[in-house]
Amino acid sequence: MHPFTKVVEVRWSDIDANQHMRHNAYADLCTHTRMEWLAAAGFGMAAFMAHGFGPVLFRESTEYRREVHLGERITIDVQIAAASPDNSRWKIRQQLFKPDGKLAAIYEVAGAWMDLRERKLIPPPAALAAILADLPRCADFEALPQPEHK
Repeated sequence: MHPFTKVVEVRWSDIDANQHMRHNAYADLCTHTRMEWLAAAGFGMAAFMAHGFGPVLFRESTEYRREVHLGERITIDVQIAAASPDNSRWKIRQQLFKPDGKLAAIYEVAGAWMDLRERKLIPPPAALAAILADLPRCADFEALPQPEHK
């Protein structure tokens, strides 16, 4: 299993009126980190376009632990929290750490892969399934049931 982390700097546009990172900036930075992880593993946007599918999210949540401020360089990781046997359904958990190593937030998304032409859920191609299988699992990893693909 190969861990993936990305360090990002909190920008002016990420800050709210309370002078800390706004709630949807967490989602934006975590999405960016997930896309960077996939690209680094060899499955970037061009691969999604070539295969004609993409991720679809069913749920997302953020648990805030500490304030994050303008200019801080935060480290975001990517872990798999749950998956079906064919990796067609999944939950990805990301932790955001402040420069001092303290946990600032936990962000989680649940989703699947969607064929963009057929508009139906599908299992990922073998290359992406292998990338997902190589992602570190959370300590509380949950095995999801195998869906029926029709």
